[in-house]
Amino acid sequence: MEPQTKEWSAPKPRHMRLVKGALQRETSNAPQTDLWLPLENQGWSSCVESLKAPALPEKSQGYIQVFLDGGLNQQRMGPFTQFTFVDIFDINHFINTLKDDVSIVKELPDEFSWSTREYYATAIRATRIKTAPVHASANWYIENVLPVVQSYGIAAIAPFSHRLAFDNLPMHLQRLRCKVNFQALVFVPHIRALGDALVSRLRYPSDENKAIDNGYLQEVTDSLNKQEGGKFVVLHLRFDKDMAAHSACDFGGGKAEKLALAKYRQVIWQGRVVNSQFTDEELRSQGRCPLTPEEIGLLLAALGFDNSTRLYLASHKVYGGEARISTLRKLFPLMQDKKSLASSEERAQIKGKASLLAALDYYVSMHSDIFISASPGNMHNALVGHRTYENLKTLRPNMALLGQLFLNKSMEWSEFQQAVVEGHANRQGQIRLRKPNQSIYTYPAPECMCSG
Repeated sequence: MEPQTKEWSAPKPRHMRLVKGALQRETSNAPQTDLWLPLENQGWSSCVESLKAPALPEKSQGYIQVFLDGGLNQQRMGPFTQFTFVDIFDINHFINTLKDDVSIVKELPDEFSWSTREYYATAIRATRIKTAPVHASANWYIENVLPVVQSYGIAAIAPFSHRLAFDNLPMHLQRLRCKVNFQALVFVPHIRALGDALVSRLRYPSDENKAIDNGYLQEVTDSLNKQEGGKFVVLHLRFDKDMAAHSACDFGGGKAEKLALAKYRQVIWQGRVVNSQFTDEELRSQGRCPLTPEEIGLLLAALGFDNSTRLYLASHKVYGGEARISTLRKLFPLMQDKKSLASSEERAQIKGKASLLAALDYYVSMHSDIFISASPGNMHNALVGHRTYENLKTLRPNMALLGQLFLNKSMEWSEFQQAVVEGHANRQGQIRLRKPNQSIYTYPAPECMCSG
């Protein structure tokens, strides 16, 4: 959590009437008895191998090299440099999974050893492609990149992020994207092992202390039946200073916080934040404010999760520190995170490595019974798409409804609970078909999945 600073007053619960009602809720009166049931078969299944890809050429015409900057989820959704890739993803699995689709090498031949990030940073180079449009067509690459490869034997594309369109592509290319994102990308073994250990400690809390005190990774096989252990929810909580400032919403930290966030907006975005022109009430009524830890806790409580629920908090830094999440912790006293579940030796493997910390949270999120995110973002989008592909239950907060409910300061708990349950009946992981311009990684149907 972010350490307490003087730029905000320790926030008190903003919805005290609802918090009191939530704390007094009875486990036996949970409104949804089927809350923990897995999703029913929706008639969709993965089918990335259903189309035969064109055969690889007998002789390569050259190499395509890409340079990518960004965190874990940017790298899931686009190519990457080898250095960052091998730290996060299992490169041997990646190459082997795609061996019939793309010829991939770990290193360039000596004759191209000069093609480095530093080389392209010092001057204009004929082998660099720096004008690739965002969401370009496949033909753009054939017309602009292939001639460079044919002339020089290599083409370096930088920058490269979302440079291929989501629409109007041959189906075999769309399916290849699906195969890369959902099958070829798996984390390095030590992240998977640590993730399995944390999942086991969440499902079998009686073994938790033993595993942590002994400081070793508890081996868990893929054959472990989820029904044998307890169930848990993952809450992805992104509530950092960037998000709080960019939203232009009021989060209850007083005048000091408002001034600090306004100053931050001016420094980072020179005041060019669209939400700044609206009042807090207008933003909330439109569902444009991220849920605070208190609000996401009230949502979970209204849906039927109680104080016996094991909740895993996938988060990096929370703006406002421990005071900001105190209400959430009261509502869910069994809340854990990677710091509380892992031993000091295990934490040392990933300390200070943001992408590995995010990878661990991603892995645990993919192995949870239920996943929910407090606000949209890259991590949210990647996990929603991946869990859709695997037909896993994923709660999608109705932001507009919740914004309006939280504006009503006189609402009683029972009324709030009923509105929340009714407003989220069809927001638990049901398939939503991708619309034009939407990401195939967030909406994998129909390109990555087949119906029937």
